[in-house]
Amino acid sequence: MKIGIIGAGDVGGTLGKIWRQRNHEVMFGVRNLQSQNVRRLAQMDKSLRFGDINEAVAFGNVILFAIPWTSVEETVRKSGNLSGKIVIDPTNPLTPDLKQLALEGTSVAERIADLAKGAKVVKAFNTIGSKTLNNLIFGSDRADLFICGDDTPSKKVVGELATDIGFDVVDVGSLANARMLENLALLWIELALRQQLGPNIAFKLLRRNAEF
Repeated sequence: MKIGIIGAGDVGGTLGKIWRQRNHEVMFGVRNLQSQNVRRLAQMDKSLRFGDINEAVAFGNVILFAIPWTSVEETVRKSGNLSGKIVIDPTNPLTPDLKQLALEGTSVAERIADLAKGAKVVKAFNTIGSKTLNNLIFGSDRADLFICGDDTPSKKVVGELATDIGFDVVDVGSLANARMLENLALLWIELALRQQLGPNIAFKLLRRNAEF
């Protein structure tokens, strides 16, 4: 799979490195090719590619917008043609104090879908910390990745990319349910930061084969 990653911070950089290790082709699209994040990633893996945002969008069949949510709308507008692309949104619209969502009645993923006509938007990778992505095993369990979107084949592709790096995948339905996943991220932040459980935590949906 060819993956264009917009941004080279903790989430994008970590996912990009892991996907490259799984033999996917990865290109990072960044504003500054001389940034510290770019230099660090280039030193870690010489096979990673770097370009501007439009080059990464043109390169990838799958595009991950791993940038601050406040920059997403402007970046999507300037990203070129996203029609037909699978677009992954891992962002959360948090207020500066990390206690609330800054959007009401919608989600970042839905806004991306409105802006990027023809793109197949999937919400994913927003309910876990970047430091946990390198090790998703908790005892005998794997961390769950919750995803949603309106295009079933695109969710299947994103699910396979998630499984590649060790997740169990839970499809929570249509893209409108991204609002729920952004709220779930608030719970993760509450537990990790204010309840001081730390970043090495993850959610797991437990199931029992029984009738209601």
